[in-house]
Amino acid sequence: MISFQPSSGNSSAVEHDLAKVGVASSNLVSRSIIFLLFMISLLNASSKYTINKSYCVDNLTKVNASLFTKNKKNDFKIIDLPKNRTTYRVSSLKIISKFKAHDMQITDLSDGIVNFKICKKILDFTDAQKLLAQKYTSKYPTIKIQKIHITSASPLSRSLSFFKLDKINIAENNYRKSKATFGAIYKRGEETKKIYLKYKIDANISIFKANYNLRNGKILNPDDYRKTEIKLDKLPLHVITGNITNDYIVKGYVRKDSILSTNNLKIKKNLLKGAFIKARIKEENMILDIDAHLLSDANIGDRVKLQTTNGKVLNAKIISLKIAKIIE
Repeated sequence: MISFQPSSGNSSAVEHDLAKVGVASSNLVSRSIIFLLFMISLLNASSKYTINKSYCVDNLTKVNASLFTKNKKNDFKIIDLPKNRTTYRVSSLKIISKFKAHDMQITDLSDGIVNFKICKKILDFTDAQKLLAQKYTSKYPTIKIQKIHITSASPLSRSLSFFKLDKINIAENNYRKSKATFGAIYKRGEETKKIYLKYKIDANISIFKANYNLRNGKILNPDDYRKTEIKLDKLPLHVITGNITNDYIVKGYVRKDSILSTNNLKIKKNLLKGAFIKARIKEENMILDIDAHLLSDANIGDRVKLQTTNGKVLNAKIISLKIAKIIE
């Protein structure tokens, strides 16, 4: 038989080492339990349901459980919201009962009443900006719009959020202003509301300036003028903003660098004042043509006055570039 008799010193060392291992293991388990509990508390916190006093419900038709928590996984309907209402109040007990039906707990911080309301802007002016830009582009084809800013001229009813913009109206004298107001028509079914909105517009418009002094009666050609840009609020009355063709004639006297407008230009007509034409008289089977000249510019179809070579003034209608029919 073989027997082992370790010394007392060695026995103490082994017991000490085992004690150290036991302590380390105990500490490791404790730390693991604490970490696990911490993670569970975090998970519970993230899935906690709470009822607050008010909520924004823009564009919603119903309220789900996900509105009351950050956890969106377990979701279900709580209540339906009435249409065309800007605010809606409900008892928190109604919300709590829905959670109880799903065996879920929720904390009520609402004092018993929960408010659901529209928190967005009453009106989105994007559509109004587009219509305003279209109006200006139609008025001034060469306009370059940098920015349009629209605000309400007076407090707006929240019920307007359920209306849709139908059309806008701008006063004629406002088209040359950088700040003005316009009327906006909003509709919902057969119901109509008109409001006034303020706007600021930053825009440039292409116009034409004389390259040098232009005398009365001159027919314009491309060398007589140049295109440039001007701020909208600097735009004079009757300015020409489209294209200039060779049909324009100077009236009066235009100084160099002056802006060309319908005040100093006119459209050239088919026949100019002083042009010679045949004044035709037709009676039964007889046609008589008399030499005459025009007392004013005229287009075909215009009623004019003619003066014959012997000085007699006649009323006539231009029927061609060479003939005018005498009328009573």
